[in-house]
Amino acid sequence: MADATERQALAEMTEERGWTRRVTDRVDIYLRGAARIRVIWQGEEAISGGSRYHDDGMEQYTRDLATVKGWLTH
Repeated sequence: MADATERQALAEMTEERGWTRRVTDRVDIYLRGAARIRVIWQGEEAISGGSRYHDDGMEQYTRDLATVKGWLTH
């Protein structure tokens, strides 16, 4: 998919790894077991930030897309 946006590519990658995705406007929420990752998008190519939760407790926050991708690949 040559014209895929970062947001679409991330959604496809996470689906392959067993994450469930909920979308609300510019926020994607990824769920798998007790883990939840929330990504706020600026358009379709860059993020405003991402946060990682475990058992509803926030563990980390970042503004780096590569870090968010790392969370979602484990």
